[in-house]
Amino acid sequence: MRTSDPNNIWQYHIVQWGIEFPSILHLILALSALHLAYEHPEERSKYLQQADNHFTFGVRTVTNFFSLEDLDEKNCQKIYMSTTLIVFIYFGRGPRPGEYLIFSDAGPAEWLVLMQGVKLTVGSYHQKVFSGILKPEPPEPLPEISPSIGLELHEHTVFTQAAQRLVEREVTDESVLQLYTSALNDLYDIMNQVHKRRSAQQSGVALMDLLIGWLYRLPENFIRLLEEKEPRALVVLAYWAVLFRYMETAWFMKGWAEHVLSGVSMFLLPEYQPWIEWPLKKVREV
Repeated sequence: MRTSDPNNIWQYHIVQWGIEFPSILHLILALSALHLAYEHPEERSKYLQQADNHFTFGVRTVTNFFSLEDLDEKNCQKIYMSTTLIVFIYFGRGPRPGEYLIFSDAGPAEWLVLMQGVKLTVGSYHQKVFSGILKPEPPEPLPEISPSIGLELHEHTVFTQAAQRLVEREVTDESVLQLYTSALNDLYDIMNQVHKRRSAQQSGVALMDLLIGWLYRLPENFIRLLEEKEPRALVVLAYWAVLFRYMETAWFMKGWAEHVLSGVSMFLLPEYQPWIEWPLKKVREV
């Protein structure tokens, strides 16, 4: 996702779609109320109540379409944009105790329900969703990673490789090891792309597709390891979560990096705590 909007999706089309598709309108109002709650903390409770009221209606209507009988080529773009708004609202509502995006105190996380809706929409109608005004722009050429940002990438890579060596020493099941290898290889690629965009002065929401894309592509079996609080899976997640700090220029992403890492730390066995010292240190830097 880019911060530019050459097709006026957010300034024009999303509002027009909201008139035709009331769920979008309610979700826009929910996100707007959350922004007002952030801008005016003295009236936070009032705006949060308004956000919750609009969100409840918007989500209920959208989830009614999450069946192959109701989802079709005519509404799939509107459903996709609705799920995108729901993701923003989820972050904008702020971190919640016991919920850490990809796992929770109880096991599965609320987030996964949202992700399933996105996967259903995109998986069923990928070509139609990303057509017309939602057709992706050709990728912009990015500059070389600047020296200072290159040092940050190198540091992140070195510590992640150490964690990978831990996984390779301890995971003896070849199929499980393959899950870790796939997740880590994808993470290295995301780290590189994040720092390239940062070198091009991109941050905040401009990184959303990269970070959420990593979660989106995680195999179900790896997600299950996280839900079961498998320590090596939690360590890998920590090295992904540290990237959230580069998104905190967006108001709705503030506090999420430290929150996810606090959940990792809470459930991580004592003998594995040293493996997340670096991510914790990085997210607490001013």
